[in-house]
Amino acid sequence: MIVWHAGEAMEIGVERSARAKRVRLKIDRMNRRAVLVLPARASEKTGLSFAQSKADWIAAQLNALPAPKVFCDGMGFSFLGEDVVIHHSPNARRGVWQSDGVIWVSGQSEYLPRRVADFLKASFCSYAQSKVLEIAAALQVKPTKVGVRDTVSRWGSCNRAGHISLSWRLGFAPLYVADYVIAHEVSHLKQMNHSPAFWKTVADVYPEFAAAERWLKKNAAYLYSFTTAL
Repeated sequence: MIVWHAGEAMEIGVERSARAKRVRLKIDRMNRRAVLVLPARASEKTGLSFAQSKADWIAAQLNALPAPKVFCDGMGFSFLGEDVVIHHSPNARRGVWQSDGVIWVSGQSEYLPRRVADFLKASFCSYAQSKVLEIAAALQVKPTKVGVRDTVSRWGSCNRAGHISLSWRLGFAPLYVADYVIAHEVSHLKQMNHSPAFWKTVADVYPEFAAAERWLKKNAAYLYSFTTAL
């Protein structure tokens, strides 16, 4: 679907939702586009008219997103609480490894962004698995599986089977923020809801949760700005 603003076309996504009660717009920060959410019975024509009426808002939201950060040689950032820099070593034969604050990447340069991303995902998964077990022991619960994904709208999830899934992008946040999300999802193994009892469980294992939630709301776009391609 195309919406026009100042003579330029803006492509937006369309999403049907059985739970939506009204036509609305949201910003997909990872894919850097607006998404039109339509109730089951709403027509696309109605949705397009609504989206066009909000063209100024869409443009402002997209323009406010931080510039995309493509992984490249010499790029520095913080991951899992440590300042690191990428260094391309094309002739090395070790794949990707980290040493003394440097993420070394061998092989051809065109593969560097994806290889760095895969390395960071694996690093965060290892950290998350360890942290989940630590918090689960404190709460006397037993997760059955811990994995990482690249989710658009949720930092984490936990289902009744005990499967915990987390966004690897939390690795770019301060550690206390990543730890909060992990604690939040593990707490669902005791309370599969967001009741007062659930929040008391979170507070018992992670008292700083309010500050972490504020950080996420303010800096979500920053976490989504890391990418493997423009």
